[in-house]
Amino acid sequence: MREAHIISFFSGITPTLHFWEGGELRNEEMAGFWSISPSGEKACIGYADMEGRNPCPHGERGMAQCPLCAFKDIAKVHTRLDFTGYEEVAEQFLNRPYSIYLVSFGDLVKCGVTKRERVAERVREQGADYFVELMRLENGRDTYEMEALLQQEYGFRNSIRNDTKLKLLGKENGEPIEKALALLKESIAFGEFVVEGAKVEKLEYNIPSSFEISNCIEGKIIGAKGQLLFFENGCAKVVNMKKLNGEIAQIH
Repeated sequence: MREAHIISFFSGITPTLHFWEGGELRNEEMAGFWSISPSGEKACIGYADMEGRNPCPHGERGMAQCPLCAFKDIAKVHTRLDFTGYEEVAEQFLNRPYSIYLVSFGDLVKCGVTKRERVAERVREQGADYFVELMRLENGRDTYEMEALLQQEYGFRNSIRNDTKLKLLGKENGEPIEKALALLKESIAFGEFVVEGAKVEKLEYNIPSSFEISNCIEGKIIGAKGQLLFFENGCAKVVNMKKLNGEIAQIH
C-alpha cells in the first residue's frame, strides 16, 4: 500500500496519474487493475514552472492548490497570458502560432486555444465528442483576443465543468457545432479567418454505455473520456478524477 498525494490526471491516448509519493514526483499509466482510496483530506499540489513541478513551500492543507502556488503556477501563462514572474518567456509564448478550436459536449459548444500541433490531443484531453480546428493565428495576443470575441459574439463556453460533462455522457450531438461552423464561415467579420476546408470531426472513446458513479477506484481500468475515468468491478463505474486533485489517497 502506498500513500499518494494526487496532483492531476490526463486521459490522452493512455490514462496517466500524476502524484507525489514520499516527496518524489510520479507519473504512472493507468492500465489493468487499480485501487485508489481517497482519505477525504486535501493538501496543496504545489506549482509548475519552467523547470518542472515544485511542492507547496508552506505545505498548505485543506485545499487542492493554495493562492500562492496558483499565483506561481505557469498554467496562468497558458490559460490567460499572465506573464507575472515569467516575463522572460513572454516573447517566446506570444510569437508562436496557435489554433482556435470548437468542441461540443451534448448541445454545449466551447471555444478554446491551443498550440497548433496539439489540437486533436487537447480535444481528447477534454473528452469532447465533436471538434473543429477553426482558426490559425500567428501570435498569442491576437489569438486570445479572437477567442474572447468569438465567445462574446456567439455565446461559446469558455469552460465546461466535469460534472456537466458527466451528465451529458451518451448525449452526443454534432448539430450545434456544425451550425456554429456554418455561421462563422458566412460571417463578414470572422469568415476570412476560418481555416480553409474546416470541417467537424468526431472522436471515439472506449467507454461503456451504462455505468454507476463512484468516488473511489477499485477494479480494471476500461478507458477515459477527459477527466472521467471508467473501470469495471462487477459493473462499469466512472470517477470524476478532477475531484481527486490534491487528495491524499492510498494506492493498493
